[in-house]
Amino acid sequence: MLMAGELPDWGDVLATALVGTQRRTLPAGVGAPGEDPADALLDAAGALTLYRRAGFRARTGLRVPEPAPDDSAIPLVSWAAAARAADLLAVDAVGYGTSNAVPVRDADGRLELLAELLGAVGGRRVPGELLPALLEVGRRHRALRPFVAAAGGARAEWLARQRPEWGYLGAGVVEAPADDRQGWELGSIGRRVGILTAVRRGGPQGQQRGRDMLAQVWAAETPDDRAALLGALATGLSGDDEPMLETALDDRRKEVRLAALDLLALLPDSGYARRMTERTTACVRTAGGRIQVVPPAACDKGMRRDGIVPRPPAGVGERAWWLEELLTRTPLRVWGDPEEFLSRQVTDEWAAVLRRGLARAAAGQRDQEWAAALTGRLTEEVAAGGRPDDRLLLEALYDALPSEALASIAVQVLRRGLAGAAAVGVEHVLELCPRPWPPALVEAVFGALDDLGGRRSAGWRLAGLCELAALRLPAGTADRATALAIGLPSDDPMSNIVGRFADTLRFRHDMLEELA
Repeated sequence: MLMAGELPDWGDVLATALVGTQRRTLPAGVGAPGEDPADALLDAAGALTLYRRAGFRARTGLRVPEPAPDDSAIPLVSWAAAARAADLLAVDAVGYGTSNAVPVRDADGRLELLAELLGAVGGRRVPGELLPALLEVGRRHRALRPFVAAAGGARAEWLARQRPEWGYLGAGVVEAPADDRQGWELGSIGRRVGILTAVRRGGPQGQQRGRDMLAQVWAAETPDDRAALLGALATGLSGDDEPMLETALDDRRKEVRLAALDLLALLPDSGYARRMTERTTACVRTAGGRIQVVPPAACDKGMRRDGIVPRPPAGVGERAWWLEELLTRTPLRVWGDPEEFLSRQVTDEWAAVLRRGLARAAAGQRDQEWAAALTGRLTEEVAAGGRPDDRLLLEALYDALPSEALASIAVQVLRRGLAGAAAVGVEHVLELCPRPWPPALVEAVFGALDDLGGRRSAGWRLAGLCELAALRLPAGTADRATALAIGLPSDDPMSNIVGRFADTLRFRHDMLEELA
């Protein structure tokens, strides 16, 4: 046995072997009290031989880690549950399954299944042989880290301390210190942004200090670094930052100007907001129950400085585009109550432009009230075949809505039929709907999937809906999904998609049963 500390020299081991342990004392570091000297010498020779053949000099002075904690009091998950965890981790371990047992093939779906499994572990732990793979997946996917810590227990924390790349498990979020002068002067741009952000968290004094720091280096920074550092002003953003942001609007680089515009848009009382309000209210006026629209006649220099893009997209008129851009950048509070404003009459020529501009403003300003008022109106336009990018705008409105409104919208659009629901981006609404999906939404999903004609007309979009629903529907609906899949004719082009949907729900059902 080799004792901790220095390893013996190869020449000493060889000399002792040649004359025998009875005639020569064992080299230092070889053997333990009571151990047979011959066995100890052979162990030392074997260890040193490995180093010599590998071409490495034996390392000394290594610190032995503390023993792993005893977590035997915490029960393990069942063998079947461990096998499923191994499948989802794509671990090829003896005695466990292989990744072919998982019905979901894409990485995002597998991660969602893994999160559901680990979240249902509930006071138990996964076997130790799965901890390296579990820590590695947590390293790559931040959202899984709380599940990794809970399912791995104390032994996972011990193992994480043995490798720096797994140190996230016990370290929490590491932020740059505000007093790191060397990092501010010589660090990478990411570190410098972190330092500036930390400084800005120090209240009014820290915010002023951050502005001073940025002003001192502004002229010497590259355009990309100026844009990145300017973004740090979002922390503690106030009207006092407006002069620096206005200066950035005159920067030669577009990236810097866009970063400044994004922040100015968050200051409803800024000069930027007032300029936009003056321009837009000169074009859009209310009189009685009507809205009168007179679009801008030109995109002047001041408008271009404030971010108005002068050249419209293909197929859009210049004046209509300038009006839409102005509406997008104007604080929505200018128009008062959304339902009252949108109920007013406006000529058909400008109605769609008005709605798109207001919708872009609602999405950008994250205004839930305006987003809710505009969603239904824009949905009608998209369903009727609006502009190609209107669906993307509708999805941006969904992002601004409160979670309780999303399920109701999903139910409404699914009742239109699968083809109509896919046309208005129902998959995005369903992605945002929080679990558990309510019964009305469950019924709407199955109702849409029961529509044979809708499935055929929806085409490839059915796959996205089925993959998402398979991961989000209650696992208890597995029997219903299986019945739906069995009922499809074998020659139905959608049978494989629906079959995979049923298989995934069955996988989740069995997985949770094994953890119950």
